[in-house]
Amino acid sequence: MKQVLFLFFVAAACAGCSEAPATGKRSAECYVRYLKPESQLSAELILKETPPGKPDPQPYSPPGGVRFSGTLMRALVLQDRPVHRLEQRGGYTPEHTFTWSDEQGFQDTIAINLPAIPTFTFSDAPLSHKKPSTFSWTGAPLEKGEMLVFMWERTSDRKTVPMEILGTPGQQSIDFPAAQLAKLEPGTWTLYLVRKKTTEIDSPRLSVRCLAEYYSDVDTVTVIAQ
Repeated sequence: MKQVLFLFFVAAACAGCSEAPATGKRSAECYVRYLKPESQLSAELILKETPPGKPDPQPYSPPGGVRFSGTLMRALVLQDRPVHRLEQRGGYTPEHTFTWSDEQGFQDTIAINLPAIPTFTFSDAPLSHKKPSTFSWTGAPLEKGEMLVFMWERTSDRKTVPMEILGTPGQQSIDFPAAQLAKLEPGTWTLYLVRKKTTEIDSPRLSVRCLAEYYSDVDTVTVIAQ
């Protein structure tokens, strides 16, 4: 028997669910992060199980371990709880899967999809406090529930200005009004993006909360007051 929870494709979340065996309710917390400048991928999964008739969840570790996109993750014990981790370098693939099997041979898979942002640009250079500008990027448009975080840092004194923007599905550009750009003092700024999405899914057998983040390359932007 096999149960598949498709994160980031909520409508298909239980399309592959079969009847689960009589076990306790399990929960999974997972995290995926990709740093484009370092070409580094990190993944983590924490599992818990609430046994039948018991009020509190207990740490759970599958007997055969957990695989991330086919690679066996390291099993660690941190603060008396089992944690499965993996770090690797290489190119980015937007599809990620956590897979494990329990003592009865029942398999669970959490499938995650988060597109990359290969390049991005503003329609104006330099950016001006007096003029709006349109930001756009290559790659897939935003999906439901996704957020973009703009991380600005002024090169002269390392002052940081984060800007969080919750987009709409299908959006592939963002209009920055002049008032928003005026929050950046004149000067040279570095900028990178974090494309992130948090998804929660609950089924009779397994509840999942997962955060995925993609960190883009860094660019340099000039801001003027005129």
